[in-house]
Amino acid sequence: MKKSKFKPTLTLQQILNQHLNSLPSNNFNPWQWRVLNALNQCKTESLGGHWEACQSCGTTKVHYNSCGNRHCPGCQGANTKRWLLERDYDLFDVPYHHVTFTIPFELRAWFKMNEKELYNLLFKSMWATLLSFSKDKTSKLNAEIGVISILHTWTQKLEYHPHLHCIVPSGGLTASGNWKAKSGKFLFYVPNLSKVFRAKFCEGFKLLYKAKQLKTPKGFNPAEFKTFVNALFDKDWVVNSKPGFSGKASVLEYLGRYTHKIAISNYRLKSLENGCVKFSYRDRKKGDIKRSMKLPTDLFLKRFAQHILPKYFVKIRHYGIFSTRVKKQKLKLIRKALNQPTPPEKDKMTLAQVILETTGVDVTKCTSCKEGKMIVFKVIHPSRGSPRKLMPNKIEYPC
Repeated sequence: MKKSKFKPTLTLQQILNQHLNSLPSNNFNPWQWRVLNALNQCKTESLGGHWEACQSCGTTKVHYNSCGNRHCPGCQGANTKRWLLERDYDLFDVPYHHVTFTIPFELRAWFKMNEKELYNLLFKSMWATLLSFSKDKTSKLNAEIGVISILHTWTQKLEYHPHLHCIVPSGGLTASGNWKAKSGKFLFYVPNLSKVFRAKFCEGFKLLYKAKQLKTPKGFNPAEFKTFVNALFDKDWVVNSKPGFSGKASVLEYLGRYTHKIAISNYRLKSLENGCVKFSYRDRKKGDIKRSMKLPTDLFLKRFAQHILPKYFVKIRHYGIFSTRVKKQKLKLIRKALNQPTPPEKDKMTLAQVILETTGVDVTKCTSCKEGKMIVFKVIHPSRGSPRKLMPNKIEYPC
């Protein structure tokens, strides 16, 4: 793979390496500690690795395993490329809309206490809202739609702000197997989308509370909950919809930047001095001006850690014509209706295959003589206490 010209002067791993072990144990929950430790040990001897030698010239190299964690700034490049290669089969050439669903500020504390339950409800409410509009004859569509939805939880300042980014084709598949394009600037009427989304979420929110599936603030009683929900109905909820993409290529370009994005990338980290981290951010309210801010290291890591998702939580979800259960059949019908070719399906690829496919670089070839193949001759086992247990024969190539 071609090396990037940009080399960050400061990385998240360096911050963790210098400060993680000195922080109080109650700063993070056990899962957050485990993730942060994995990021701290990424591509170090503690995670294991292997020695390899060139068959031709005898050059030897050592490669340490990456943590592979989805919150790690150094592990997302190949993961993104692999995911995009798989998505190439799912998409077809039509205009797409970019729809965002945002919760009110008052709900953020509830989300922090009930991440898995309320993130799931956010996805469920989004899909129920879009589905109801797509089937409504007054929307002038009345067809099957699809959604690729991505959960983000942060702002540029690392503040907590859960919201969904949704990619929706501008049209749908009719019962007769035809593609019905949606005309107009908006996919659906935005004020009505906001009202229905608010109603769907609040309905699910009340059901979860009634079933005692939510953690609540101490001393919170049913009367207070009813008052709280009524106050949510008095607010205007934010749903934005705009025609963001002209076709398949622009959607893939956007997804490549946002699907595996994490709360902060290394290029935004500027300095670590006097116990403070300085990082850049874009001030959206002031015309997207680039600014910088400083935070004490413990507060910076706390802000980062609040965006660590629950274990095994799925942050990218596919609905309707993009869902795994029906997409083969539905996409075949859509491409036939649009007279577009079907791209070949790609099998699950190894990291080395992904790099070869996307960059043309064969990472198994010797970089010294340019001819011989690199062969593994020694495996380095992970040290005891490593946050990631690797099989002894699992080989990972560097990104």
